[in-house]
Amino acid sequence: MQISTRPPGTPIAALEHRAGHPCLDFVNSLTGIDTPTARDSLLTPADYRTWAGIAGIKVDPPAGDRAEQAALARARALREAILQILRAMAARQPAPAAALEHLTDEAARAFRSRRLAIEKGRLAWKRTRFDLDSVTDWLAAETAALLAHEEPLPLKRCAGEDCGWFFLDTSRNKSRHWCSMADCGNRAKARRHRARHQGEERAG
Repeated sequence: MQISTRPPGTPIAALEHRAGHPCLDFVNSLTGIDTPTARDSLLTPADYRTWAGIAGIKVDPPAGDRAEQAALARARALREAILQILRAMAARQPAPAAALEHLTDEAARAFRSRRLAIEKGRLAWKRTRFDLDSVTDWLAAETAALLAHEEPLPLKRCAGEDCGWFFLDTSRNKSRHWCSMADCGNRAKARRHRARHQGEERAG
């Protein structure tokens, strides 16, 4: 999966997880993705480790640099595939075949670091490895489970200018428009207020 190079975004530790699911928060490490000012907060293996820790995904201490860089490259390629699928789903368009194939292959590969175990009287998948690469295994499996769910996915994209983050709209009447009303929502209100004020000045 080809990865586009984008300038640095908000430091990964400062990104808020607003999407309602870790796999969407992972994709949201890209901001303004469909704008000329797209930015990327996942730039180094350390960024990936920080993100995993915030998401509550256990990861072992760093391995060798080559393994860490390879794990990051794999994670970024998976993120690109998920992004293309989510973008298509949000627009109610067919997802690119290459992106679907990439996620399929990664989800199948994810079973190498999982096993079934009895937990609280039922079968559950348990991780058997905790290196950085296994975080990508976890993300691939969880993304496939999320997107292939029988119930319609309440997936939306933030309407904020220069944002485009994905989130699950779990509001009662499915009326959520922003990743955060306190952030993108308030900025949109301020822009509308300025536009209205300028219009009144011209009319006066």
